Amino acid sequence: MNDHLKGVLLTSTGVLAIVPDSILIRLIDAPHLTIVFWRAALTTLTLFVALGIYYRKALPSRLRDMGLTGIAYGILSSAGISCFVLAVQHTTIASATMIVATTPVFAALVSRIFLGERLSLRTLLTIISCLGGIGIITGGGNLGGSGFLGEAFALGTAIALASSLTIARAARHMSMIPAAALGYLFASLATAAFAAPSQMQPADFAYAALLGCFFIPIGVSLLTLGPRYISSAEVSLLLLLEGTLAPLLAWYVLDEVPAMRTFVGGAIIIAAIVISNLAALWKPKGAARHRAP
Repeated sequence: MNDHLKGVLLTSTGVLAIVPDSILIRLIDAPHLTIVFWRAALTTLTLFVALGIYYRKALPSRLRDMGLTGIAYGILSSAGISCFVLAVQHTTIASATMIVATTPVFAALVSRIFLGERLSLRTLLTIISCLGGIGIITGGGNLGGSGFLGEAFALGTAIALASSLTIARAARHMSMIPAAALGYLFASLATAAFAAPSQMQPADFAYAALLGCFFIPIGVSLLTLGPRYISSAEVSLLLLLEGTLAPLLAWYVLDEVPAMRTFVGGAIIIAAIVISNLAALWKPKGAARHRAP
């Protein structure tokens, strides 16, 4: 198997693993921060057990070697982890996942600010189009209602994850899986005071266990490994799978019909990202070689 196919398979499988995330979050009947805690705590436990088996006695040194880079990545991903749960609880799954799908676009913007990477005209137009799509999804900036709060949390998720991706780009020499485990650890510690076991029924624990012990660890691990083998454009296209499949699954399982503005705004976001990244993939190799970093 060549590296490109390996990257596509790892990334697409990782995306498919996180598609049920928003559905299971919605099925848990507990206070929002309690859900954040149990989802994060179980994922932390699973990831550290897996890392302990893989690295064995070298795990503490791996964590130390990440230094401030790993801590910064963990803090930012922790913010994204928490905001995503709150987004799904306060707005439709379609709205939340469509906004989160713009993460690679915001990553380009954050990379421009902090890494000095040049924004091409194509990327700039994509950012403007995606911001327009987000504006339509949020109702043109209508500040009323729980829905807008959820969409604001979704936007916070995209920005936090984009910032963590920028850190990962700047530290390509190290694996970010231990740092991802730190992110879930930080999220669980920040919400531990709100996690009374009495607020969770057996079915809720079952849903949380499915997330924390299966879907999320698999998704996080594969989405950390896959992008090493394929371009950022291909990663962006594959990440759109969640933005399209999760709303369809919510429609089927929860009978949650997205609002028309979500359809319109989501279509603009998907079209902008697809067109932009197809253009990047079709760019002549010679041009890509001479492109400024």
